[in-house]
Amino acid sequence: MGLSQSVEDGVQSTPEALSYILAERFATKCFTPLELTHFKDNFFSRATDQNGLKYWNEKTLSDFLGIPDSSETECPLDAGPVIFRMVSYLGAFPFQKTLAPSVLTFDAMVKVVVLLTERYGRVLRRGRRDRIRLLFGSLADVGRKDLGPSGQDEENGDGNASKGRHPFGYDIDQPANDDEEDEDGDDLALAALESLDAIEVFKHDQRVDRTVYEAHISTDTFRRLLMLLLVIAPLKTLDDVRTYTGDLSAERMETVRNEADHILAAFIEDETTGSGSGISYKSFSKMVSNSLQHLFDPLTPLFEHMLFSKNLDLSQKRGRTDSMQSVHTEEQSESDTSVLPSPPPVLLSGAFESVILNLSLISHLSFFLPSTSRGLSFLQSGAQLHPVFSTAAHGSSLTSFSHNVLTWQAPSLMILNGVTEENKTITLGAYLPSPWSSFHHSSSSSKTPDTLPSLFQLSPKHLLLPGNPSPSFHQGATTPTAYFSTATGLALGCKLPPSSRTSIAQPIPHGAGSLLIDSSLESADFHVSTVGHDGAFLPPEIVSTSPTSEKTHIDIYNLEIWGVVQPEDSSASTGQRQSAVEVQKAKWEFEAREVERRRNVNLNAGVGDSARESARWMLESAGLVGESGKYGGSV
Repeated sequence: MGLSQSVEDGVQSTPEALSYILAERFATKCFTPLELTHFKDNFFSRATDQNGLKYWNEKTLSDFLGIPDSSETECPLDAGPVIFRMVSYLGAFPFQKTLAPSVLTFDAMVKVVVLLTERYGRVLRRGRRDRIRLLFGSLADVGRKDLGPSGQDEENGDGNASKGRHPFGYDIDQPANDDEEDEDGDDLALAALESLDAIEVFKHDQRVDRTVYEAHISTDTFRRLLMLLLVIAPLKTLDDVRTYTGDLSAERMETVRNEADHILAAFIEDETTGSGSGISYKSFSKMVSNSLQHLFDPLTPLFEHMLFSKNLDLSQKRGRTDSMQSVHTEEQSESDTSVLPSPPPVLLSGAFESVILNLSLISHLSFFLPSTSRGLSFLQSGAQLHPVFSTAAHGSSLTSFSHNVLTWQAPSLMILNGVTEENKTITLGAYLPSPWSSFHHSSSSSKTPDTLPSLFQLSPKHLLLPGNPSPSFHQGATTPTAYFSTATGLALGCKLPPSSRTSIAQPIPHGAGSLLIDSSLESADFHVSTVGHDGAFLPPEIVSTSPTSEKTHIDIYNLEIWGVVQPEDSSASTGQRQSAVEVQKAKWEFEAREVERRRNVNLNAGVGDSARESARWMLESAGLVGESGKYGGSV
């Protein structure tokens, strides 16, 4: 590890010595011997040596990770300084308040990789695998508060003199109407120091910090990080980062900036709150915990690159000469400069090409959409999107919608864009984990689904309304998550009134969020409320504390339905189970056969005639006719 001396005997208890011990434990218990060998080769082969101290500077870190740096001539991202700042803070863990910013020695980089890849659970017994507080601290701008005239309180002996001032310390350390969160917010640091029997040293470090600092993240810093995360969102552990950062055209960067601004808007508090200095810990924690759960996931595969060295080729035979190894290194460096392979497509080919989705918007979706792979984001799990329906390609006919959407028996994603009454562009959608089905065949269930639906707005401001996990909600048959009818259109999160033979029942907005789309697919009403837990969707997480309820009328430009294809589903054809695409094709073939069969059915038979009943049964079996002869569907 390169520790100057052992301090395991407990004689020394300085923050520096304890920090070295923790790094040593991380290295031996959080990495395999092979990973540690690769780690050492990556670090020491690139480290700068200054009087025996080997370390990485900002350029070395940016070059290795493949992150665009401000020192480059053309740098549309300029994320290198932000990542270096984060790493310098995390390298001082768990004494960030005393030792940060740290020099990026091997010991510091060990802690950085362990924290950002969430491997600390192998050492820290009390670790909650929660990086939010650490990530906020690594991004926050620290400024001293106004402590008043020096020594005034001491001279006057007035113990109440500080009542008129702001509370001391980091905002990150102040309660945010959540005592439980404040109590266990330092779980990682406390667990680290507890394992070293150094709690008192840690408390002293925290006490010094709490008396003089407060913190906010500047919007410029966070915007640059968001832009990087949007670009590398599909990154996997063994992917070359340059695959995603190598071709950043002006058009691509414009979409990246737009999505970054839409996400950033969700973190900014209202001007009436008086928070104009950046992003507070309270709003940061709320949004990352509840609305953008996978926002920082791309950092894990990015820093796992430290555990794979290109200089170590395990396929080499033992006994090769140094000259042969140098030839291999030269060939490898030449191959690094060759054209990189294109990343695998997320949008599958099909009946149409999207006029709404682009790479940046898909990355935005991956920050909160669920996946079947536990702990992985939508993109990192390898999920793809199959084209199902588009108004641009199929028109605005609900008959066409029924033919294409009701036959898709897998999770789906609905996306629409348009303009509001204030002439502002808006993009919103919904994730539906259950397939659309014929309404009269649907059955209520008290079992809560494994994956919940969600209703969301992507622009002009990120907004997420998660699905209701309450079992009592799923018992109701009058509140389907999504409902389809040729008479009323599409309804998400609405309550269905009792059916009537004399009038058409219109779905009613219900709960915290709902979306009503008319039968011509030309306009929609988007209802959002910060209260209400009895509907299909729960209230969104917003930084404003005042309750609001809004209705937005939208003139729809485009509406698209995409089928979500997971890796295990796309490869199902090799086994016994059919994939969702194959199931849909089979249903289309069945419908085509039924059309031919209906030509020979006598629908003019008398009431009660067996031929008429047989014909109706076939139409209902095909999902083309609902109860009372009406077309309808829900999910």
